[in-house]
Order: sequence, then C-alpha cells, then structure tokens
Amino acid sequence: MESTRCRSQQLIIFAVVFLGTLHNWIVGAELTFTLPDIVDDFEKITDHSTEKFPVQRSTYSTKEGPEHKSSFLDPIDDRHPSPESSISDPVSCVRRRRMIYPSGLFSIEDRRHGWVALHVFGMIYAFVALLIVCDQFFVPSLGVIMEKLAISDDVVGASFMAAGTTVPWFITKLIQVLYYHNDLTVNINPVIGTTAFRMLFVIGTCAMFSAKVLPIRCWPFFRDLSFYMLGLILLIIFFLDSVVTWCESVILVTIFVCIPQSENDAQDPGDCDEECGNENNGGCKEKKFVESKLLQGATSLSLRWPDKWQEQASYIILLPIILPLWLTLPDVRTRKFFVLTYLTSIVWIGILSYLERWWAHQVDETFGVIGPINYVGALMSSSDFITSLIVARKGLGDMVVSGNLGSNIFTMTLFLPAQWFLYSVIHGFSPVAISTEGLFCSSSLLFVMLLAAVISIISFKWRMKKLLGLTWVLLYLIFVVISILMVFQIIICSVLC
Repeated sequence: MESTRCRSQQLIIFAVVFLGTLHNWIVGAELTFTLPDIVDDFEKITDHSTEKFPVQRSTYSTKEGPEHKSSFLDPIDDRHPSPESSISDPVSCVRRRRMIYPSGLFSIEDRRHGWVALHVFGMIYAFVALLIVCDQFFVPSLGVIMEKLAISDDVVGASFMAAGTTVPWFITKLIQVLYYHNDLTVNINPVIGTTAFRMLFVIGTCAMFSAKVLPIRCWPFFRDLSFYMLGLILLIIFFLDSVVTWCESVILVTIFVCIPQSENDAQDPGDCDEECGNENNGGCKEKKFVESKLLQGATSLSLRWPDKWQEQASYIILLPIILPLWLTLPDVRTRKFFVLTYLTSIVWIGILSYLERWWAHQVDETFGVIGPINYVGALMSSSDFITSLIVARKGLGDMVVSGNLGSNIFTMTLFLPAQWFLYSVIHGFSPVAISTEGLFCSSSLLFVMLLAAVISIISFKWRMKKLLGLTWVLLYLIFVVISILMVFQIIICSVLC
C-alpha cells in the first residue's frame, strides 16, 4: 500500500514537470527585478542572467559608478542601471528585458497619454483571476490529493504545494541553460532572500490574517527546517571555493532523494508533545485522515446569469476569464480529474503571473523608472503568497509552514543543483562560477533571523497568533533594512567572503 502511494506521488510529480515544461515554452522567460524578493522567490528578482547576450556596464551608463557593490541587489555582478539613464531614458534602463517581454500595442508615448490605464486595469484583472484559480482549483486539488494518498496536510504542503509553485521556475531555468547557452554565474543571496521572504513575510502575514489561531506541530516544523538548514549549510560550504562542480551538484540532489518520502519513514513515534509543551495541537498526535479542510467551501464556476444587478455587473466583467477557466479546468469536487485540475491550474498560475509582471513592467517603463509598480505586481503575482493565505484562512497552519519551507528545499537541493549539473555537462563538466561577495554577511544575517523566528514560535507555545505574525513581518523588515544599509555601505561588512 505504501509503495502504491509513493508511486502515485512520483507519477503526479512527473506529470507536473512535463506540464510545467509545456507551460514555460508557451509563457517564455520570466521577469527579473533588482530588489529583495516580494515575488515567487528572490532569484526571480535578482537574477541578471536571463538574457541571451550579457549586458555590459556601458549599456546603462558611460560613467563608472561607485565601487561599492551589493550581493543583495545584484547577486550576479555589478551591472546596475545608473540613476541618470534610468530617469532620462526609460528605454535604455529596460533594454535587457526586451527579449523577455513583447513591446505591446502601445508605445511609451501612447501610454503616457492615458493608455497606461489599461495596463493598470490588466494588473487588477489578472490578480482577480489568479485568486480565482488558486482558491477554486489549485488549493482544492491539493485537498483531493491529501485524501487520495492518505497523507497529512504538512506532507502535502512540503511536496505537492511546494512543487506546484516552483516547478515552472525550474523549467524556465533549464530552458535558459539549454537554449541561450549563456554564462552561468550564481550566488547564494537569492536563496537567502527566498528564505527571508517565505519564512518570515509569507508565514507572518498568514498568521496575521488568519481567521483563528493556527496550531503548529513541532515535528513537521523541525523536520522541514532541519532539511532546509542542511541544504543551506552545504551550499555555503560548496560556495567557499567560488565554483560548484558537477560532483557537488550530485551531492545536493542526493540529499533531496534521501529526504523521507512518507510519514512512516520520516517520523519517529516518540513523544514530541513533552518537548514542545503543546497540549492544544497534540504535537505528534495520532494521525487521522479525515475529509480535507481544503475542500470546504469550494464551489464550481457557473455561467448562469445572476439575478441581482451587482452580480450581473461582476459577471460581465469577469466573463472573459471565467469562460476559459470553466472550459479548461475540471470541477475538482468530482475527484475524477483532480490530477488534471492540479496540473492545469499550475499552467494558469504561470500565465497569469507572467501577464501581471509584464503589465507592471510596462507601467514602470511608462514613467521612466523600474521599481515601485514592478514590486506591487510581483507581490500580486506571487502564487506562494496567495496560496499560503488561502490555506491559512482554512485553518491549516502546518501546511503553510511546510509549504514554504518545502519550496526552499526543492530549490536548494533539487532545482538549482540540476540546473548547475546540466550546465556542467553541456560545457564539458566545467564548474559553475560562483560570486561569493557578501556570502558570510548575508548568511550570518539569515541565521540570526531564523534563530529569532524559532525562538519566537516557541515563546508563543507553537500557536500562530497575530502577534507572532507581526513579529515575523517585523523581522523581515529588519532583514530588508539591514540589507539596504549594507548596499549603501552604511553598515560595512569587513569579511570578504
């Protein structure tokens, strides 16, 4: 029975990878930004290696900028847009993104004369559509997976929820390596930014906006955190010599393979309650597979004409998105095509997130700056953030925590090493260059924040209260502020690596 479950999980994950490949060929490369992550993960914002031809400093400015650099804002190299060119020439500061996005129907001048309002409306529209997909299809499909495979919510979060939000990004990176054949220079700071965002901001926000206090079991938390810390420490060790070899990539993938794939293998039946001091949530309580809370309140999309005029107005506005969703996404409550619903919803999430970031980019481009609206669009298109909020509102705190930690584990021990290994194979098993600037300072800052997060959750007796959420969000803001201070050398890290 256990082998059948594991085989079913492997088949579903294989299908996710296949459909994610198809999705990324359709959607194309994803947008990159230049500030700490408020999106699917930090590397999407900071990665400057998505172009076919590397951009030199002269592309942005003829003046040589200050010598201070930031691993937080630019983990690849020191190619930053100069303030002068970014303001006076909005086209030059986004030249490298032209290969990522089409130019659109309207020129910059047309948008400045009022047509930019359509892009703002498109951002709001795509965000509403993303909410519908996550709430009505993706999250309920996770509930059916939980029931069919008879696994707990934390296991679903650490596996299927994490895979569903990170596989499209992984396929995009593989396409970049295979198609563009560009030089691959990596840094640990995107991983650090991802952890800070998911671990502190996303989980903290979920605790703040949850309908009730969410109990957290200590075993899933320490299980996922331990594997994450193991992967992070190995990354830091492998990065010390400024290269990653194919052997080191294989070691990281082996760590992922060795992670227990079932609850029976992963959990020791020892008494965890005494250690956690948690009487309310039961720590390592006896497992009961009941009807998933993820399916509670799920409704199917209806094309029926409503009676009230307010609902009729909403119906007309949302029909362009409701109709294609109704045609392509099976009702998950039937449970017959839940795998198709799960996979297709991932494709829709990728498409809508791409549109969200594209239109946000064009709004920023219209006003000659790259930043504010992009970050708003990045947050609005974050499937991790939206999915976690929905799950938290349904009362599944363990799934929220395990899902975000699981995404980090997937990224560090499977997706990034697989990308590096493929690059090494293509280039005759040559190592991947690593930028170790700020490695010690950024990793030390992360460990301090994680330690503070663990101490705080123990202090709150393993309950995700609103005050705990506020504490974690404040920790994330402290992380961002310190990062910015290090960028402008107000805080100087004297350690070279």
